[in-house]
Amino acid sequence: MDNTTRFDGKGEIYAKARPKYAAGLLEYLKNTRSIPAGSVFADIGSGTGIFTEQLLNCGYTVYAVEPNTDMRRKAEEKLSGYAGFHSVNGTADHTSLPSGRVDYVTAAQAFHWFDAAAFQKECQRILKPGGKVLIIYNTRDEEAECTKALADLRREYNPEFHGFSNGIRDGACRAFFNRQCDVLKWDNRLIYDRDGYINRLLSSSYSLKEGDPRFGEYMEAINRLFDRFAVDGRVAVPMNTVVYIG
Repeated sequence: MDNTTRFDGKGEIYAKARPKYAAGLLEYLKNTRSIPAGSVFADIGSGTGIFTEQLLNCGYTVYAVEPNTDMRRKAEEKLSGYAGFHSVNGTADHTSLPSGRVDYVTAAQAFHWFDAAAFQKECQRILKPGGKVLIIYNTRDEEAECTKALADLRREYNPEFHGFSNGIRDGACRAFFNRQCDVLKWDNRLIYDRDGYINRLLSSSYSLKEGDPRFGEYMEAINRLFDRFAVDGRVAVPMNTVVYIG
């Protein structure tokens, strides 16, 4: 499947279900790295604009580069009121941005869909001298019992499941920077009620959609999984926001 079409029809549920990134990351950018308001970011694979909005709220100018029309339109609906927001129909290897235009390139929950070598060349082209790239993930604690059980469910019902975030691993992110990068982590534990948990699972690119012959069975399995780990109607999912900067 063309990676740019994987989220066709998922814009609404993705925008509703996907979490933000840890506030500590934004504080780090503003206060520790002292990135001033007005700095120019290219947020590549920006989807429905979850991380884009967090950058905009820091006062940054953001070019949100997203090839999927459904996802890009959701971002435009939500973020068009920000003066610093620019929506771009582009890909990781063909952003259409001018050369030497941006201070920082970000890829939040998206790097695993990219051709890493082509993305690297595009970053080198659009970054100003001394510019940086940030690869960002909300990552699950894969040793947590709720994560192991979810992986089992995914393998049973989602044949395109190759691991969370498409099986991306620490080594692949470090390799992009020739292992010359800073790696930082912040706690970002998520709490879901039943609807939130179901929507999060359905928002994945490989999730079954309504109309699939096994969709009813799949929904029953998701509800059983929620019931297994819920306490007072909530499931706590151990997560971290991890960023690679180089």
